[in-house]
Amino acid sequence: MVATVARERFTTAELALRLEQAWRIFNLNQDLIRAADQKIYVLFVMSTLLVTYVSTNLEKIMRQGALQRGILILFLMAVAAFFFFALSTVVSRSRKPPSAVSTLPRVVFFGDIAERESGPAYAEAFCSTDLQAIFDDICHQIYDVASIARAKYRLYRQAWMALLLEVALFLLLEFSIAL
Repeated sequence: MVATVARERFTTAELALRLEQAWRIFNLNQDLIRAADQKIYVLFVMSTLLVTYVSTNLEKIMRQGALQRGILILFLMAVAAFFFFALSTVVSRSRKPPSAVSTLPRVVFFGDIAERESGPAYAEAFCSTDLQAIFDDICHQIYDVASIARAKYRLYRQAWMALLLEVALFLLLEFSIAL
C-alpha cells in the first residue's frame, strides 16, 4: 500500500484546490477513455466494410485459384487479429493485483458506491470521510482510470496495425483477382 503523501502538507483550502485539480485530471482521463472507444468504433466500421465486400465476392475469389485462397486465408487471419484487439480495446480494464487494493475509505468509484446497502448509507460514508481520505481515494481512482486509458490506447494501436494489414491484404486480393 502506498503511504499518504499529502496528509500533513496541505491546509483545508489547499486541499480543496487539490481536490478540484484532481477532479479535472480524473475527468480528462475519463475523456481519453471515451475517445479511445470512439476511435475503435470507427475502425470497426472500416473493417466491417472490407469483410462485407470480401464476403459478397467470396465465390468469385474461391474460383480464382490457390493464390487468391491463400491471400483470403491471410486476410481472414488479419480480420481475426483486428477483432481480437478491437474487442479487447472496448472491454479493457485496469489489472491491479488484490494486494494493490487500498484500505482507504472508497467513496468515489461507482462499484464501491453501489456496494453500499442504500443511498443514505453511502451518504453517511461520504459525509463521515475526511477531505484528505476523499483526496487520496480520488488519486487512486485517477491512477486506475489512467491505467485503463493506457491499456485502451495500446490495444487501439495494435488493432490499427491489424487493420492496416487487413487493408493491404484486401488490396492484394482485389488486384490479384483483377489480373
